[in-house]
Amino acid sequence: MMAKAIKFGISLLLLAIVLAFADLRLIWAVVREVDATWVTVALGLAIVDRLITNFRWQILLAGRDVRLGFLRLFRVQLLANFIGSFLPGFIGVDAVRVGTLCRAGQPMAPVMAATLVDRFTLAMATLLAGAATVVFLAGRTLPAGAVEAVLVLAGLSVVMLLAALHPGARAVIRSRLLPLVPHRIRDPLLAVVQSALEYRQQPVLAGNVALLTVLLFAVRIGFAKALGLACGLDLAWIDLALVIPVLWVVVMVPITIGGFGLQDAGYVVLMAVIGVGAPVAATMSLLEHVVSRVASLPGAFFLGEARRSEGRIQTVPAVEKPD
Repeated sequence: MMAKAIKFGISLLLLAIVLAFADLRLIWAVVREVDATWVTVALGLAIVDRLITNFRWQILLAGRDVRLGFLRLFRVQLLANFIGSFLPGFIGVDAVRVGTLCRAGQPMAPVMAATLVDRFTLAMATLLAGAATVVFLAGRTLPAGAVEAVLVLAGLSVVMLLAALHPGARAVIRSRLLPLVPHRIRDPLLAVVQSALEYRQQPVLAGNVALLTVLLFAVRIGFAKALGLACGLDLAWIDLALVIPVLWVVVMVPITIGGFGLQDAGYVVLMAVIGVGAPVAATMSLLEHVVSRVASLPGAFFLGEARRSEGRIQTVPAVEKPD
């Protein structure tokens, strides 16, 4: 409870700083001129974002023989996005996704493995995209410490992945670290890890997930483009492709509630690199908050999903396990 209160306080503090720095009167002047047509386009892209994300999760679940209908999963995804809008980081989102499916009768180990791999690979792809961005932005001025932080996080994610895949590292973890974990936790944890490692034998699935990730990133950059156009700025695609991935990395830091404050500060600081003034950048961020939550709002109608009993879930016919 205390941690949430602290994060809520950080959100308010950062948001207040952004609004003061950008000048609330100037922000209001930009808001009054916002083009509703481009806001609608941004909303459409936000919905496409969620559809791709859901398809990505469905593929990973199918890879563990958990075969569920797209619309069934999409309801869970919207529910998780809705609840996650008011929680710090992504942990709440994934807890809702896993908990809802498991309470509906799906096996925990494969569901948790698929969901964690979904989150980890997306986070790693975001960090790598951010690292590539700061390299290309070497000739521009970024905030002090931003380059080092992004590169260090990307490097750590690669090291963690390589360690998880290396047989020697896994042997050390099993022989020295796992015995330290309480027995009631160790066995389920081992089952999840073993289920996740089975993805190594599915290169076709991995390729499909990678392609969907690239498509997802393209949609998210298009979303930022639409927000800029809504505020009267036609930002170059290359500029957005260089700045937006760094913003994604910033927003991943779970120190605020639903990204409030942190996202706004990130927009103001990073958009300045490509010449966008603070009032417009702050307005773009506020529009993103609104549009993203509107796109997830239908999730409120599925709050009962998390409490449905076993047998209510609809599955699709089993198909051959991916290579």
